[in-house]
Amino acid sequence: MSMSESELKQIELLRKKTPVERFLLMGQLIDDQFEVMKAGIKHRNPGMSDEELHKCLMETMKKIYSTMEH
Repeated sequence: MSMSESELKQIELLRKKTPVERFLLMGQLIDDQFEVMKAGIKHRNPGMSDEELHKCLMETMKKIYSTMEH
């Protein structure tokens, strides 16, 4: 499977970053993933409390990451 030109450019941009910059980028991407998931849950459940939102987010994350083990 070959990579697209866009994917090759992204890899080249990442190679130019220091390990610390790549680590910080990874952390930001993970944080952004959580925020998008929280927004989706909140959109589907507008009356949900922050405590319920947190519980639902944790359950969603368990489901996502438990399927990666198989």
